[in-house]
Amino acid sequence: MQGNLRKLHYTIDKSFHGKTVEAFLRAEGYTKSLITGLKKIDYEEGGKKHYGIEKNGKWAFTIDKLEEGDQLDISVIETGSEVSAPAFPLPLDIVYEDEDILLLNKPAFLPSHPSPGHYEKTLAGAITHYYIEEKKQASFVCRMVHRLDLDTSGLLLVAKNLYSSSFLNEEMRAGRIRRTYAALCKGNPLSAFPDKNLPEGDTGEKSSFLPGLTRVGTFLRIEAPIERIERGKMRRKVDFESGQDAVTNILSVKYNPDRNFSLLQLELETGRTHQIRVHLSYVGCPLLGDSLYGEALSNEIAHALPTKLVKNKNNVGDAFTNALHRQALHSQSISFFHPESRKEMHFEIPLPKDMADFLAEKE
Repeated sequence: MQGNLRKLHYTIDKSFHGKTVEAFLRAEGYTKSLITGLKKIDYEEGGKKHYGIEKNGKWAFTIDKLEEGDQLDISVIETGSEVSAPAFPLPLDIVYEDEDILLLNKPAFLPSHPSPGHYEKTLAGAITHYYIEEKKQASFVCRMVHRLDLDTSGLLLVAKNLYSSSFLNEEMRAGRIRRTYAALCKGNPLSAFPDKNLPEGDTGEKSSFLPGLTRVGTFLRIEAPIERIERGKMRRKVDFESGQDAVTNILSVKYNPDRNFSLLQLELETGRTHQIRVHLSYVGCPLLGDSLYGEALSNEIAHALPTKLVKNKNNVGDAFTNALHRQALHSQSISFFHPESRKEMHFEIPLPKDMADFLAEKE
């Protein structure tokens, strides 16, 4: 048998009586490609031959009809042909783990996946090392449900097998995985609106000078498509003509008027590359410490550097003793339905030390 085996067992209830095996599997979140792969699986275990799809202990066609009380057994096996990241020994901060998922607290300054200039020392490599070298698995393919930028810290969800990957990727596409981020940005996003006391429950008002920006009740909604900058390898921009749909909700704003920065809580409805960074830069409130999308002032706040550009002390205030050396963005919470149990799961972690220390110094 090649690769790792994940078994799933189902007892058919009356709602699927008379329906096909494939109809049931599709309802359970199996993609068509995964079902096609299951039809090709056979392996030996305990002196007996098993198959990817078995009904009542025997090999089954996907077109077979089901009856109430039928026992359906599914075996998901990695083929061994998938390419994973090179294993690299790094400690993992594991928040939660079971047979199907791994939830990590990713540190800043670590790339999620191999890329030019960052091939070996990656989070994917550390995960691969954990399963192959420490857990002694024959193989492991790292399938991240979402990714975090190099300098972004926080919660990151990994699917441990083809089934959980299939289910969670569909959940992500459907917008049923909720993620919130904590961020420190320059200025105050509410400054885009003349009425800063819009009552909760109001249907919302559009920004008079920024397309795609709406205040709804007590939070801001940014609906601004994102496109790669022409000939640029990394940078993105807001482009209402050819960009991909991108929606960011700013759920709360805690503004420090003396230092002219805000602590934000944000929620993503889409997951475009650099989405939060691009959207905050678009509204004139770039992340502190963001060298790619930030303005000079925001980086000076983060690094506590003197500047000739800032003539009003209220923009920066006194020199800050603690410094941020990355964009101030942290994946703080995630909510999703578990691939097997379908129970809703919610996880939340505190701010990382650098951001917490920064805020403590500014109080």
